[in-house]
Amino acid sequence: MSTEDQQDPEASRNWQRARARALTDRYGEIVAEFFDVGQSRSIPWKRRPQATRLLEAMRDPDRGFDAVVIGEPQRAFYGNQYGLTFPVLTHYGLQLWVA
Repeated sequence: MSTEDQQDPEASRNWQRARARALTDRYGEIVAEFFDVGQSRSIPWKRRPQATRLLEAMRDPDRGFDAVVIGEPQRAFYGNQYGLTFPVLTHYGLQLWVA
């Protein structure tokens, strides 16, 4: 997640990717990325294009991943979003790794 008026999207993406890789390097690999540009974190996940893609991908039993890695939690969750999202991840058998 990056709002263009706050930070260069490419710099933000690279920084968040580096943080995510630091979590996964010894335990797995990053197989897909879902990175919304120009979307405020206050917008619910269901209204963010890439977050919506992630929510849809989670439902696929052949999705090819077993965890969601978030490089910067303050850019992914706002207000009660963590409390609403974590049970969905758990329902689909996904772990949540947060830097």
